[in-house]
Amino acid sequence: MDSLNLLVVEDNFSSRFALRKLLIRKGFNVFDVENGKEAFEILKNNDIDIVVTDWLMPEMDGMALTKKIREVLKKQPIIIILTAVNSKEAKKKSLFSGADEYVSKPVEINNLVDIINNALNKKLAKTRLPEISKFEPPVLMDYFCTGIAASTGGPQTLTKFFSELGKVESSAFLVVQHGPAWMLESFVHSLQKVTSMPVVLGEEKLEVVPGVVYIAPGKRHMIIDEEKIAIKLIDTEPINFVKPSADPLFKSIASIFGKKSIGVVFTGMGSDASYGAGYISAAGGRVFVQDPQSAILPNMPESVINLNLANRIFSLNDMAVMFNAELKKFWK
Repeated sequence: MDSLNLLVVEDNFSSRFALRKLLIRKGFNVFDVENGKEAFEILKNNDIDIVVTDWLMPEMDGMALTKKIREVLKKQPIIIILTAVNSKEAKKKSLFSGADEYVSKPVEINNLVDIINNALNKKLAKTRLPEISKFEPPVLMDYFCTGIAASTGGPQTLTKFFSELGKVESSAFLVVQHGPAWMLESFVHSLQKVTSMPVVLGEEKLEVVPGVVYIAPGKRHMIIDEEKIAIKLIDTEPINFVKPSADPLFKSIASIFGKKSIGVVFTGMGSDASYGAGYISAAGGRVFVQDPQSAILPNMPESVINLNLANRIFSLNDMAVMFNAELKKFWK
C-alpha cells in the first residue's frame, strides 16, 4: 500500500510530536496541527486519508471537527478520536458525531495502527456477488422481516428513520449497526426514546415477532434460527472486517421470509450488506438504500447500487415515509 496521508490534531505539543514521530515510523505521511480549525484548512487543501484527533482542544474541538468533516467534505477520511475522557457517555458522543473509532489515552501505538488498518481494510473491501439462484422458502410467513444495515453515521441516521417511521405492526426489524458492545447496548436505550415500537438487544432464542426492533449485540453475528424463528447469535470470524455483519443476517432473513424479506442499507464505510442484499433480491424480496448523497458515508449504499440490487433509492428525509408507502404498495 502506498504511503497514506494522516493528519494528527492535538493541542499538546509533546503528545503531538510523539504521535507524529511514531506514526512516521509506521510508514504514514503525517501532517500535524494543534486544533480543529487548522485541521479543517489542511483537509480542504490536501488529500487526507486518516484523521487522528484529540477531543478537547481550543478553537474547534475534535467532536466539532468530526461533524464538520462529515457535513462538508466531499472526500471522507477515516476519523479516530483520542481522549483521556474514558467514559461510556464520552465514547457514545464521539461515535454519534460521525467518528469511525474511539481510542482512550494514553495511546498504545500498535493498537492504534491495528485500528487504522482494520478501518482501511473495511473501507477498501469490495464485494463481488456470487451467482445466486432464485429461490423461495418452504413456508410463506404471515408477516414481513426488515433487515437494516448501518455503520459510520448510523446512530443518528437510524434515530431519524425510526422517529419518523411510526409503529409498523406488519414487520419485524433486525438492525446491524457496526460498533462495540457497550455502544450498541447504549443505543438500544437511545433508540427506544424515539419510537413506540419495543427496542431490544438481540439475545439467543429471543422470538422474532412483528412490531419489534432488534439490535444486534457487539462481538457476535445475529441471524434468525430457521426452525424457531428466533434470534441466533454466532461467534464466528468477522465478515467484511466487521462483527456483527449484516450479510449473514440478510441471508437468513431471505431464506425464511422470501418475498416478505426487506433489506435497508444506510450510511457506512465498506461494503457490508451487499452480499446479503443479493440473497434478499434472489428470494423475491425488496432492497431499499439510502441515497449516497444524503449519507454521512456513501460506501455501503453505493456498493449495493453498483451491484444493481437496489429496488428503490431514497434520501434520508424521505426514507421513513417512502418505506411505509412501499410496504403497502408491494405487500398488500
